[in-house]
Amino acid sequence: GMVFAGFLFPVLIHVVLAYPSGRLQSKLARLLVSSVYLEAVLSSLGRALFRDPYFDPKCWDNCTDNAFLVRSLPGVAHTIQVMDVWFVMAAAGALAAFCVWRLVAATGPARRVLWPMSVAGLVLGATTGAHSIALSRAAEDPLDPVFLSIFMIQCAAVVLLASGLLWTALRARVQRRSAGRIVAGLGEAPSPGSLQSALARAVGDPELRLAYWLPDSRRYVDPHGTPVREPVAAPGRAVTALVRDGRQVAVVTHAASVADLEREIGADVRLALDNERLQAEVLTQLIDLRASRARIVQTGDAERRRLERDLHDGAQQRLLALSYDLRLAAAAAQAEGEAETASLLADATGEAQAALGELRELAHGIYPAILTEAGVGSAIASLVDEAPLPVEVAETVEERYPAPVETAVYIVVAEAIEDAAARAATFVGLSLLRDGDRLVITVADDGSERTASMSHLADRVGALGGWLVVEPTTVRAEVPCA
Repeated sequence: GMVFAGFLFPVLIHVVLAYPSGRLQSKLARLLVSSVYLEAVLSSLGRALFRDPYFDPKCWDNCTDNAFLVRSLPGVAHTIQVMDVWFVMAAAGALAAFCVWRLVAATGPARRVLWPMSVAGLVLGATTGAHSIALSRAAEDPLDPVFLSIFMIQCAAVVLLASGLLWTALRARVQRRSAGRIVAGLGEAPSPGSLQSALARAVGDPELRLAYWLPDSRRYVDPHGTPVREPVAAPGRAVTALVRDGRQVAVVTHAASVADLEREIGADVRLALDNERLQAEVLTQLIDLRASRARIVQTGDAERRRLERDLHDGAQQRLLALSYDLRLAAAAAQAEGEAETASLLADATGEAQAALGELRELAHGIYPAILTEAGVGSAIASLVDEAPLPVEVAETVEERYPAPVETAVYIVVAEAIEDAAARAATFVGLSLLRDGDRLVITVADDGSERTASMSHLADRVGALGGWLVVEPTTVRAEVPCA
């Protein structure tokens, strides 16, 4: 007992500093615990070898026969005793300071977990320091009320530490049951992210985050399927990998005060995690598909713009030059009296002018310059002016929007009007308005029932996160514009 009694305080410090994860999280904590253990070994060994309790006037607390005594050296034993008292005093102050710092630095959820053991550690550190001061007096009286009070408070702090450990074990059990009940209440088809919210409520950490591992694409995604970076630990935050049937299902970022989260999560929660991981994988595939569609649309639009520029700068200019040369040749032939040649050249000039007109119309239909220069409102106004049938515009917009949005809106309106003309319609009603973060397009006509599905328009609008509905005589679409 005389040898091992000196290890009680180091063990208590270790328990407090390692709470609640069971591991010493900082270098300072590891240094303090290592120091008190080393000092306990050295002081206990020194007392065992050189201290004879019967020659110690302060042996009231352990006046027993020392079976390990090698040689009685009262001076050495006294020096060891004094150094031990001062070291314990310093370690007790460090323990109290650490407990205060941990409570102040902790966030709300972590503070709720840490306060029982931190308060007990603070009381233990303060009373141990006071006890060390009392021991440093010339001859303390074990019956002194102050000394007895310090000793009783120390005992109460040890009991409080034990109660904190018991409370932690009970809390973990309650959390496991709570998580199971919450997961059971999610229903058969919970919405994405509901399990993350349930776990956050169960462990009392509103900042808890789930990241699912997708082995096929080798990346992490959140419950909504959005790719995220690999979670890493940070000050006050821990990362726990969750495994089911030998496979990593998810990684949880949570408060470092939530001890042994993997053990707290039961089999029913792991099954729910696996199900939500599959749901997140499907959502990721949808996001990838939408991004792929958007890239295809953007590539197509870029090619349309390139083709329009090539037609304008290349073929149109050559046809203009050819028309000019043909006119000059026709005029020269007419002046030389070659009427037949002049007539042929005049016909060729007419054909060249017709080809130039068709080429201009084709280039304008591919990607009108006004759409880039003035926006979708002006482009639709120009489209209405050139439409082959009357078009009444009930509402329109004047603001500018991202190029993919303006292009999609323009193409929907242009093809709806073109389709109405093909179905012998005599009138088209057009409405383009902004509703929140979306542009709403409605094109209605009085033609025969539509048979075309216009799936290519649905693909274009869908690539931007919108939708398109094709009815017998009406086309409706919504395109995100924010």
